[in-house]
Amino acid sequence: ERGAALGVSDPRVSELLAPIAAQIDLAPQEPKFAIEGEKVVEFKAPRSGRTVDVRNTWQTWERQLLFNRVQTVEPVVVISEPTQAIADLNDLGITELLGVGTSSFAGSPRNRRHNIAVGAAAVNGSLIAPGEEFSLLATLGAVNAAAGYLPELVIKGNQTVPEYGGGLCQIGTTTFRGTLAAGLPVTARRNHSYTVSYYFDEKGLPGTDATIYDPAPDYRFKNDTENYVLIATRIEGDELFFEYWGTKDGRTATQSDTRVWDRVPPPPTKYIETLDLPVGKIKCTESPHAGLKAAFDYRITYADGTKDETTFTSQYRPWQEVCLIGVEKLSEE
Repeated sequence: ERGAALGVSDPRVSELLAPIAAQIDLAPQEPKFAIEGEKVVEFKAPRSGRTVDVRNTWQTWERQLLFNRVQTVEPVVVISEPTQAIADLNDLGITELLGVGTSSFAGSPRNRRHNIAVGAAAVNGSLIAPGEEFSLLATLGAVNAAAGYLPELVIKGNQTVPEYGGGLCQIGTTTFRGTLAAGLPVTARRNHSYTVSYYFDEKGLPGTDATIYDPAPDYRFKNDTENYVLIATRIEGDELFFEYWGTKDGRTATQSDTRVWDRVPPPPTKYIETLDLPVGKIKCTESPHAGLKAAFDYRITYADGTKDETTFTSQYRPWQEVCLIGVEKLSEE
């Protein structure tokens, strides 16, 4: 009589792994770095690849299931590295990731989302030379229809007027956060007049935002490293990412938790008459916001032990809900 053999079927394992491998397998990404003028026009960071090793997985599962009697098994994954590094493609000292700034614009209307994408594209590829001060307003350039921006209605006095570039403070805030993550000194930053939920941190607190408006206020930071710094931007869903690339020089950066105090409730709703809406139609353009103060501490510790310490304090005034109401004729007052 022939004895029975117990084992794991190679073809069956391959069949089971096929959908898993489709989600896991990823080819390594070779870096790309191309400069035109003073801007990087094509940039891709190197990325490791991964592949499910079907045969090794089959042999491992057979041993674990039959002899070790494990309850769960995982596929064996092989990591592969790209053949080049970013350093091979440039002589600017851009070799590694210094830090990443992020923010969420979930819930933004269509025009705001469009303007954020246009602003992020304008900053993408920015090169900051050693010792240079970066100006966000100068980098963005003209904010108008010719630059691709769409208008959003804003209230000025008792009128509603379209203004281009609504949403660019998302760019200012994400640049600010990227600067902090990269350990670079901030030279100009102003908080918003009132709290905006788009700019709350991961704990739901204000205080890490930066407002910009042409011609002022601007957002600026200094590249005090000995190599160039590159800002590469990307959007994934509702998330905005600003990656700062350069060469690490031994510095570390720390940021304390945000402190919040002196909360003041918002005043009653303000209604503004307009001829731009049907009579009786109400459209609220500003949400109510409590007034408060917020602060956090930022410290850069350089390789030689010296420290640069800054406390970023933000004061937000209480902001009433503002609603437009359509009328047939504007009141005299």
